[in-house]
Amino acid sequence: MSKFVLISFTVLLFPLPAHAEPTTVIHILNWHYVSPDVFATDLKEQDSTLTQEQIDQQYHEFLGSVEAIQKQQMKLLRRLIKKHKLKAVYIEGLTEKNHKDVMKSIESIKEYEKTKDDPPDVILEFLTGQDKLVIGAAGRLVVKGELKTLLPAEDAKAFEAADPVRADGTVVFDKKADEAREDAIVRNLLKADGVVVITLGGAHDLSDNLKRLAKGCKYERVAVPKHRGVAQ
Repeated sequence: MSKFVLISFTVLLFPLPAHAEPTTVIHILNWHYVSPDVFATDLKEQDSTLTQEQIDQQYHEFLGSVEAIQKQQMKLLRRLIKKHKLKAVYIEGLTEKNHKDVMKSIESIKEYEKTKDDPPDVILEFLTGQDKLVIGAAGRLVVKGELKTLLPAEDAKAFEAADPVRADGTVVFDKKADEAREDAIVRNLLKADGVVVITLGGAHDLSDNLKRLAKGCKYERVAVPKHRGVAQ
C-alpha cells in the first residue's frame, strides 16, 4: 500500500473538524441615533403643543446624550478589543444589502479626517459629527483603525419583515416576526467562533434564542449608563 493511500485512508477514519461556534456572545445594549424628522414626529405624538424651538432644543440635548453614550461604548469596546483581540463587531440593522454602503460611509469619514482643514470647516465638521453618530461607537473605531470592519448582524428578509412601521405609516409590532429576526441574528453570530460582540438595542434579549440554537454558549448583556433623552 502506498504512503499516499495510507494517509488518505487514515484521514477517512476521523471526522473533519466541525465549525467552532462562539463560546460567548457579549451583547452591548445600544442606544439609537434617530434623525431630526423621526425625533420631531415622536415628540409631537407625545405633546402636540411643543414649538419648533422646543423640539430643536430637545434634539440638541438628545445628540449630546448619544455622543456621551457612544464615547462610553468606545471605551468598553476598546477593553474588549484588547482582552479578546477583536477585529470586528456585529451591528444591529446592518445586513448583507446595506453593508457596502455603510462601509463606504466609514471610508468617507476616514478620508475627511485625513484631509480636513485646520481649523476645520464648521458645517463639514457638524455634518461629519452626525455621520459618526449614525455609524455608532464600533463604526467610529473602524474609522480610527482600532477595528478592522463591521459585520452584518441581520438577515435582510427577517429584518424587513420585523419592521413595525407599515406602508400606511401605522406601527404594528409582530412578536413572531421579532422572534424570527432574533433567530436570524443568532444564526449570523454562530458563523463566528470564540468571543463575539454585538451592539443591539436593550429591548432585545437573545438568551432564549441562544438556548435553542447554540446550547452551551454564554450570553452577557452589558450596558453603559443611560442618559436622558436617548431612545432605545
